[in-house]
Amino acid sequence: MDLMNIGTTKETTDVTLYNPVNSEILTNEDRSEMTITVHGPYSKKYKTISHAQQNRRLMKAQRTGGKLNLTAEEIEASALDLLVKCVSGWNITLSGEQPDCTEAKVREVFEALPWVREQVDAALGDAQAFLDK
Repeated sequence: MDLMNIGTTKETTDVTLYNPVNSEILTNEDRSEMTITVHGPYSKKYKTISHAQQNRRLMKAQRTGGKLNLTAEEIEASALDLLVKCVSGWNITLSGEQPDCTEAKVREVFEALPWVREQVDAALGDAQAFLDK
């Protein structure tokens, strides 16, 4: 077996949304599946955003003599920001409309519907989702 034949990484994956109550796939009026396209941990975009966040933390630590005091709220906000910025598109219905995929709208959806955020976040942790087979 050759490791190079197992799978190469890909930049994005489409996360299919499921109803958190009954686990059914959510569909739009045209019967297409509701999906959110997200850049994964192997992608250049993800790494750029993650490195920028880490660099800000390192600079903060340097300014405070090596002590980095982060609150739970700061850590949660940072994780949300990373997730929001990694979304590159979607096919969803929201309040009867198919909204444009902007950072502001993604943030709004993730804050109003935490189960959507959780599903996208879970996909980021699934290495298989970001491998071409």
